[in-house]
Amino acid sequence: RDSATRCRHAAAQRSPSRALRCLLSFEKMFAVSTPSSTTSRVPHARALRSADRRHVKAFSIPIPVRCSAAHSADDRVSLTRRGVLSTTLVASLLPAFAADAGEVSDSKMVGAYLPEAASEPGFYAFVASSTRTPALRAGALNPYRVHIPAQWKEAPVSNARSGNYCQPRCDEATTEVQFTDPGSGVLQLIIIPTTKLLIAKNEPTIEDVGEIYGILDAISPAITGSVAVEREEVQSATSVAIDGKSYYKYELLTPFADAGVHSLSVVSTNKNYVFIATIGASEKQWARAEGELRKIVDSFRC
Repeated sequence: RDSATRCRHAAAQRSPSRALRCLLSFEKMFAVSTPSSTTSRVPHARALRSADRRHVKAFSIPIPVRCSAAHSADDRVSLTRRGVLSTTLVASLLPAFAADAGEVSDSKMVGAYLPEAASEPGFYAFVASSTRTPALRAGALNPYRVHIPAQWKEAPVSNARSGNYCQPRCDEATTEVQFTDPGSGVLQLIIIPTTKLLIAKNEPTIEDVGEIYGILDAISPAITGSVAVEREEVQSATSVAIDGKSYYKYELLTPFADAGVHSLSVVSTNKNYVFIATIGASEKQWARAEGELRKIVDSFRC
């Protein structure tokens, strides 16, 4: 009470320096020493400040309340060191946790649910069962398979593109399945009825359907998703025999393809369909994953 009286007298005498020293010494009386005492002392300090403001008209100095006095200098140093060590430890562990989470947490990646391919470590075997797609359910195709890297995901295929409403009597190209990886490209498995290519023979071979460039002229709009491929856009065209069955393989460089300027495709027949496995990639994707994309195409069997 005496301190408050001296402060009011100093203010009344227009002596700011004396009033300031007085109020600072007055504030020390109410500096809290523990967190628990903060709540009890603060309202009392505020009440005294309000009383002083009513009496001191010349000027007003707010009285700060120290709420951090509970920690000594040594405590603050200790807390700071602990904080730095904790932050460093968490920062060092986060990349490992993120890597593990990326490997196993995304259930849509093929590596999370497909078996690993015995012949190609790091790739996973997609084998289409007899109920997997509209064409397979209709008995229009034999099962087929392809090996896919772990991080790729299956992408949905609309009813219009899958032939869900017309199998097994669709007379246009339809998409069986597709897989994507933003850093690598897009894989599509596409079928075209051999009758659309004017082939009347039942279950023809790819040679029965046509020669390698003639087939490409007929099916290239399905590969690019837009226009037919010009001959100068064909980087290579080869025929290979695998397990007694012929496949035509194409590498294209076409600027008008929907999935990317680079294209790898392998083509054969499956019952009364021409079957195409095709990959499209941009320049950036191609530079990053060319080897991976070639392995995918080479693994296709139908």
